Amino acid sequence: MNRHDALAALREDDAGWTAGQKGLGAMLGRWRARPEVAPVLAALERFGEGAPIEACPELTVLFDGASTAAHELVSGLVETGLAGLAVHPLGQLPLRHAASPAMHALLLAHWGCATLSLVAFDGPALAALPPPQSAVFTPVESWLHVLAGSGMADHVLCHKLHGDHAELHAGTLPLQPGVVLYRHGAYEWLQVRSAAGTVVKLRLQRLLAKHEPVREHALDDGALLHRSAARPEDSRDALAMAVLARMGRRDAVPAMSRIATGPGDEGLRWQALRELLTLDARAGMVLLAQVASSEGDPLAAPARQLNRSLLSAWPELEEVARWRA
Repeated sequence: MNRHDALAALREDDAGWTAGQKGLGAMLGRWRARPEVAPVLAALERFGEGAPIEACPELTVLFDGASTAAHELVSGLVETGLAGLAVHPLGQLPLRHAASPAMHALLLAHWGCATLSLVAFDGPALAALPPPQSAVFTPVESWLHVLAGSGMADHVLCHKLHGDHAELHAGTLPLQPGVVLYRHGAYEWLQVRSAAGTVVKLRLQRLLAKHEPVREHALDDGALLHRSAARPEDSRDALAMAVLARMGRRDAVPAMSRIATGPGDEGLRWQALRELLTLDARAGMVLLAQVASSEGDPLAAPARQLNRSLLSAWPELEEVARWRA
């Protein structure tokens, strides 16, 4: 039966496909139980719960350029996957994956805030991309091990932050089999820009700080272009606050106030302040002044600037802020 006939048959009855997915899942489970894989997954659990990388030797050996552990781990997965797809050609390995025009990523395992992924970059697709105009700094730490292929990567370091501007230093790094790199994402950006054929790398990644934001800066002058929450939970909270403010839900003011003055993500706190100003001007001005006068608060400077701008445009807000009844 050719692929066309097989697809036609599935439209009538997907029992075969369902059975195939169960079979692929079982094969993947056997791969995870293999002696070279199970200890790695156990170490990833410890790492995802906050253990230092030095306490997880099963992970560190994967990012030793002189070791064959990473190749053995990935080769076993490839062999398992190809064997399963030979039996179930229309199936899909039950692993999360992501794709862009030039990059494909397969999530091998994750635990807590840590992930272990296999990432491939396509050379012709990379060549068709325009030069990057910005660098994105994400609060993650990453270990990269190039398993196959060669190419070049753009490498940008953020040395200093001056308000909304960053002092950036750009360079390039060669990629070839055996190269191992560590990246502190909050101050270091790395992007594969060219590849001879395909570059394949194993990547271990862990969120560095619970509330540090993602920052995007222009490469030409270091200007801040965008800031967002690093955690999906913070993004959901930001969306919820925006909806509640548009609905005029004044009962959300206490929760927003706690977020605005709490220890959370700077971007989320700033949005809470802005939403409060539209939802309850008094509460918003009181909290804005509180943040502006807080020593050591990273939002103090922008809060003072916003406070001055608002009072300049609407002097009556000063009286509103003083009324706390």
